[in-house]
Amino acid sequence: MQHHHAMVHLERLENMLADLLRLVSDQRGGDRTRVEVAAESLPGPGDSHVQRMTQRDLDFCIGEREITRMHEVGAALRRLHQGSYGFCTLCGDAILEARLDAMPETPHCMASANKRSLNACTRL
Repeated sequence: MQHHHAMVHLERLENMLADLLRLVSDQRGGDRTRVEVAAESLPGPGDSHVQRMTQRDLDFCIGEREITRMHEVGAALRRLHQGSYGFCTLCGDAILEARLDAMPETPHCMASANKRSLNACTRL
């Protein structure tokens, strides 16, 4: 990968990580922990059990999605610093620049990503 492209991806990944950290912080209302946020899902007067459970599950799903994305972006940043960024973590082939432009955090080339998807579908 050319140095210029690596620097562009480094900046994008760092910005993505900062955005995700802000989003998680905003979802939690600042520097609160997941436990503190979950405590707000405890029963309130007039709340039905179903309403509380639905809201709690939604809150956790939203947070989990962002945390998963933070891990993906962090892993991409580590690969970039280690010099393995831009190469598929499964097969070792180069990942197309267009794919990295669209998803700079991706660890897989298209062929490996497609194989993983097919394998996941056949296990269902």
